[in-house]
Amino acid sequence: MATVRKKRIYFARHGERVDWIDKNWMATCKRPSDPSLSHYGLQQARELALYVAQIQPRITHIYASPFLRTIQTALQVAQELNKHVSSTDEIIKIRLEPGYGEYFFDEWDQNTIYQPSSQLLEVSQNSAYFDQDYDSVIKSDYYLQTKIESRQQLRNRLKRVMESTLDSSKDDSNILIVTHAAPLIEGARALATITRERNQRMIDTEEIENQNNLEKNNLSKWEMLPIRAGVCSLTYFELIDDKCILLENGLASHLSKGEQNVWIFPDDSSLYELSE
Repeated sequence: MATVRKKRIYFARHGERVDWIDKNWMATCKRPSDPSLSHYGLQQARELALYVAQIQPRITHIYASPFLRTIQTALQVAQELNKHVSSTDEIIKIRLEPGYGEYFFDEWDQNTIYQPSSQLLEVSQNSAYFDQDYDSVIKSDYYLQTKIESRQQLRNRLKRVMESTLDSSKDDSNILIVTHAAPLIEGARALATITRERNQRMIDTEEIENQNNLEKNNLSKWEMLPIRAGVCSLTYFELIDDKCILLENGLASHLSKGEQNVWIFPDDSSLYELSE
């Protein structure tokens, strides 16, 4: 009997941002697109961490956007997840991946892009929790060269990095991705699209030839799932032999105040109306 291949992919959004609470923060900050978490945002991140640490099978990989708020959120998770490890070799480390970075509605430049991790106390003072050897799929110059990223470019970016995340992890991996609202939504859709395409490529060649009138068997179709993206919520999928099953969408029961600050693409509002 063939061995069943399983993976779980978890998407989490960062906690509440300081600029949502302090309306004067933008006027004095150096990097308006890279706020830290608010005090309550850190509490949300701790609540997320407590929940994630109890997940079984255990999380085996953590990826995080390199913006400060996602680093702070992922660090809370990593510290809680590794609380009882007996050696540094067993630590589940954070891989900082710009491919899971923010989607900006303006032009990226040196003042709006994230800070290098070497300049962040959160990283330097907690270096044991960060994978210093990880070679990211997307580099920071992607943002500076792209400048204003279109939604299609966002999808292409997330599809590329998600394929790498899937292919670089072993079967039975359980992967947590800490990101932002827009890349969480489109990243989840990228995962569903990738797994559907991979399954369809395994269809018998003759059957594919008989379906050429269906956009090459719908391989180009983007899976428009109505993903919810509240702060510190969890959306997760189980992959069984590359079949993708959405198990939870925007889970927030682990948060003391429940679901908050849900964001969607304005153009997608009809999807959510249909799903309610």
